[in-house]
Amino acid sequence: MEKATIPATEENLQLEIDDHPMATPRPTQLSEPHPVIVDGIIGTAAVGSMGGYSTRLSIQLEAEHPDFGVDFGTKYFRFLEPGVVEWGHYGKRFTVLKIVD
Repeated sequence: MEKATIPATEENLQLEIDDHPMATPRPTQLSEPHPVIVDGIIGTAAVGSMGGYSTRLSIQLEAEHPDFGVDFGTKYFRFLEPGVVEWGHYGKRFTVLKIVD
């Protein structure tokens, strides 16, 4: 069964409940990451501070991605356009679709 998707953006992958060291009160738990498909691999992703001082992208996949494995996180990312992420310092890219059904 094919899943309904939309191109992911930094905004639609934001955590609803996030944690930042300067926040008061601190949340007891972060919201769940969003279901996604990264280069054809199902997983979850979120954008937020996640307890740190800066915004980062976190991805967990069900299968190994050839560039970054199953668990990936970086502060060095930008959405070039909806659904296309450039990461790191060498211009690597991947596609990400947010599952909406």
